[in-house]
Amino acid sequence: MRHAILGAGGVGLALGAALARAGHEVVLVMRESSRTRYRGVIDVHSRLHGDLSAEARAVERLDEPVDVLWVTVKAPALPAALARVAPRLTPDSVVPLLNGLDHPRALRERFGARQLVGAILIEAERTAPGRVTWNSLYADISLATTAAGTGTDARTVAGRGEGTEARDAEGTEARDAEGTEARDGERRLARLAGLLAGAGLGCTPRRDPASVLWHKLVLLLPLALATTAADGPLGIVRRRPELAALLRDAAREACAVAAADTVIVDDRNLLHTLDTLPGRTDTSLHRDVTAGVRPTELAALTEPVLRRARDHGVSVPALAELARRAAEQERRVEPPAPHRSIHRKGETS
Repeated sequence: MRHAILGAGGVGLALGAALARAGHEVVLVMRESSRTRYRGVIDVHSRLHGDLSAEARAVERLDEPVDVLWVTVKAPALPAALARVAPRLTPDSVVPLLNGLDHPRALRERFGARQLVGAILIEAERTAPGRVTWNSLYADISLATTAAGTGTDARTVAGRGEGTEARDAEGTEARDAEGTEARDGERRLARLAGLLAGAGLGCTPRRDPASVLWHKLVLLLPLALATTAADGPLGIVRRRPELAALLRDAAREACAVAAADTVIVDDRNLLHTLDTLPGRTDTSLHRDVTAGVRPTELAALTEPVLRRARDHGVSVPALAELARRAAEQERRVEPPAPHRSIHRKGETS
C-alpha cells in the first residue's frame, strides 16, 4: 500500500519508518526548509527498539494518489498542512493522529467518511529532518470510524399523515446511506488494524470516536500541563508535592469532563498509569515551549476541555490552575529570533 505522512515530526517519522520497514511505500510531505535537508532515509534511534533506517521519498505538495493519508501535524499547523494536499485527492482512508478534540470536524468536512479518528501513544522526538529518537517502549494507535451508523433517522418518526410515504422513502434512503458508510468505515478500520500489526505497531479498534480522543487526552493533558509548568519531566513534577497533587487532581477532573461528554474512563487506572510512568517521561508541549516553538498546541489541548467543563457544569480548578501556569511558562520563554511564530521542528505531533 502507498502511505503519505503529512507532518514529518517525531510521530510521523516513527510511523513512516515502521510502515516502510514492513514493505509499504511511504512518502513524507515536508515543508521546503526540511525537504532540502532530508537525504531520503528515515533514521530512527532507540535504545529500547534498536536503531533502524528506512527509505522514504519526500515531497513539498501531495498531488499523487495514496491509499492512506496519515495526518501527524500538530493542531496549529493543520490548516497550512492541508493546503499542501491537492484538493482533488481522495485517499481511501484519512487518519489524523492529532491531540485534542476539535480537529475531526474540520477533517471530515474536507475528506468526508474516508476520515477515521485516531490517537497514538508514543514518545518520539524529531532531532533533524528525517531523524527521530523513539524513547518509549510502546507505540499504540487507537482507531474508530466516524460513520454515523444505522440508527433510526429522526425524519421518519417526525409525524404521520400527508407526506408520510415521501418521508418514509427519504428515511429509508438515509438509513441505507448510513449503513453503507458504516460498512465502508469498518472495512477501512479492519484493513488499517491489520497493516499496523504487520508493521509491529499496536492497534486498538474502538467503536466510539470520542472514546479514542478522550482516552488519550485524559492522560496527555494533565501530564503536558504539569511538565510544562514544572519546566521538567515527570520526575521533576513528583519532587514538588503541590504540583504532584495538582497533576493527580487534574487527571480526576479530566475524567469527570470526559464522563460528562459520555466517555467513561476509570480514574483509578489513570492515576496508576501516572504513578508508574518513568520519571524521565516528558511531553512535546514542554519541549516545544522550552525550545521557543510558537504557536504551541497548548490552546488546542486545554480550550476544548475547559469549554466542555463549563458547558456541563463540571468544576476543574486543578486543570485551570495547571493551564494558567503552563501559559505563564510559555510567555516567560522568549522564542529564538530565527524561529518566532514558526514550528522549529516542522509540523510535528
